[in-house]
Amino acid sequence: MDKQLHFIVTGERGQIRSFVVSKNTIKVVLGFCCFLVFGSGFGWFSSGENIVLRQRVAAMEQELAATVASNARLQARTASQEQEQQIMLNAALADLKKKSQVIEAILASVGVNLEVHESAKGAGGPFTRLPQDSYQGLTLKVDKYLDTIQSVPLGPPVRGVITSRFGGRLDPINGEPAFHSGVDIRNNSGTKIVAPADGVVVANGYDNGHGNFITIEHGSRFQTSYLHLQKDFVKSGDPVARGQVIGLMGNSGRSTGAHLHYEVKYRNKLIDPVKFIQVNQRAAAVSPK
Repeated sequence: MDKQLHFIVTGERGQIRSFVVSKNTIKVVLGFCCFLVFGSGFGWFSSGENIVLRQRVAAMEQELAATVASNARLQARTASQEQEQQIMLNAALADLKKKSQVIEAILASVGVNLEVHESAKGAGGPFTRLPQDSYQGLTLKVDKYLDTIQSVPLGPPVRGVITSRFGGRLDPINGEPAFHSGVDIRNNSGTKIVAPADGVVVANGYDNGHGNFITIEHGSRFQTSYLHLQKDFVKSGDPVARGQVIGLMGNSGRSTGAHLHYEVKYRNKLIDPVKFIQVNQRAAAVSPK
């Protein structure tokens, strides 16, 4: 088999030229041409792929920038809300402190010493004391104080003039020295008498000394009594609320005229009711509505 190819080229003037080329050379030339064609096609394809990738990268960069901006706005909004919440919390703390101080002053003025009794049924565990001025600590304290205030007989149970104070005095009937266990408030017969605190009626009735009377237990170891009534509107076992009308002023029993004999006991000990009558206005600022 011939390993060479002869090429004869004829010119326009009849000139004839002959070329001899080996088959191996032709194969090399053809292979090189194929490589160039393939390489050009691959380069074009790669160029197209790069354009698509660049477009995808650009789109991802835009999405990432949008996400970063959204996160920045969210963080700014969260910081603003936290600041508003802190302002509200500080205002609430200031209000709780004020109420706590007012209630403490009220209770101190009438000689009330709050006692906190913890349940013996707790499951135990480590003890962690709440900070004194923490929101939780102040809330617990004020809640306890407000519960106590509801049981403290504040303000006058009836309108009128105090004609006889608590303590030693001359008895108005026999003129002899005697101990007066409450205060006498004078007004017209039929004047309405109200409960100065929430509670439960534990006694009512009539006897020669007290006339028509009512006794109320208020919780927190407070008790009040109302003597010489014209009429009572509650019976033993009835619950009463602060401001509820419980009877009418009268002149029953051992009495020299229309008035209310009003007594206050704390821990089963008689105390001066005037202290509780005088703190009513201060208590209005902190008592539950």
